[in-house]
Amino acid sequence: MARPNENRRNVVDTTLTLRLTQHDRELLRDLVALQASEMQDTGMEATAASYVRGLIRHDARAKGLLSDERATKGPSAATRTAMRKTA
Repeated sequence: MARPNENRRNVVDTTLTLRLTQHDRELLRDLVALQASEMQDTGMEATAASYVRGLIRHDARAKGLLSDERATKGPSAATRTAMRKTA
């Protein structure tokens, strides 16, 4: 029996569908392969989804939407409310 994940922030509950040109898809594949080679010593797997999530978090942090503290706590109440309104 699977152990319930007590940190709900790490549970993936939304799917994002991207329409990519063949060239963009190849670029994404190459970027993921580069990241996988950089991470091979860590035992972590690089995927297209993890790469895109990383880009989102990197850009959010660069624009002041995500601090290191919020990265561990999850989205703010205002962000959760906005997400529910657009869903």
